[in-house]
Amino acid sequence: WLPLAGLTSPRPPAPPRADPTAMAPRTGIRRRSTALGAVASALAAAAGLRCLCSAFVAGPSAAKGLRGGLTARAAEEEGGFMSKVQDFIKVEQDISLTPEEYKLALDQEMEAERKKYYINGVVKPGNLVVPWKDVDEKELEQSARDNLKKNGINDPSGPVELGGDDSDIMVQVVGEQDVKVDWTAGEPGTKVGYIIERKPVGAMSFQEVGSYENQEQNFLLIKEYAGHEYSFDSQMVPPGSWTYRVLCRFRSGEIAVVDQKDVVVPELSGMDQSQAAAIFLSILFVSSVGSYLADTGPTL
Repeated sequence: WLPLAGLTSPRPPAPPRADPTAMAPRTGIRRRSTALGAVASALAAAAGLRCLCSAFVAGPSAAKGLRGGLTARAAEEEGGFMSKVQDFIKVEQDISLTPEEYKLALDQEMEAERKKYYINGVVKPGNLVVPWKDVDEKELEQSARDNLKKNGINDPSGPVELGGDDSDIMVQVVGEQDVKVDWTAGEPGTKVGYIIERKPVGAMSFQEVGSYENQEQNFLLIKEYAGHEYSFDSQMVPPGSWTYRVLCRFRSGEIAVVDQKDVVVPELSGMDQSQAAAIFLSILFVSSVGSYLADTGPTL
């Protein structure tokens, strides 16, 4: 068979076998990387578990502290925002104006209050909400001053502050037989209205002559501000010495005496009663004589 051996094609060489020693370093690196990744994952999981446990044990206080720290840090970075707000509020609460500026603000507020008395706020003749009630300028000004005061705008001229009590009453004779009673109200509080009474000096009981409960005298009701000036006219008072007093009723039903004063209403000026009777008899005599002469006159 040897001669035939030269005619056959040679076999292809076998592929080289992999050297186990040559692959060892690469496999060692891959295994080392995998081990390091596992260790890192384990450390991360442990750190996360620790955070969860601390949050669970500490409860919301830890989160609150964290948020509080962040908020405080943010406020510091913003330059003390809350302090600026407090300074701004403090400035707004203490508004000081010059007399000219206060007069301008008062006029504007009075115009705003005036519009409330007119239909749709249109100030013109014949457009009042209550046609038979004119606008009280004093009440309008007082309401405007109160509104400005509520907003921290005070009168620079420094008006006298009224206390909670009403002032003493002032009683005077107007004309010949009318008596006028004036007083200034204090803080409204729980007051409802005023009652005016009178009696002859030395008498035991008073008689009511005015009350806030009467529809015609509803001006005696308490206003919503202090300092309103009340005035009551008692007309056709008989001559003599009288004691007038003002009462105030509260929501609780209690009635308190504001003040009382005596006043003397003089007799009618010009003549006394005897002179008036003589003149009346003289006029009656002259009228009778004239009627008699007219009846007995000559006839044609």
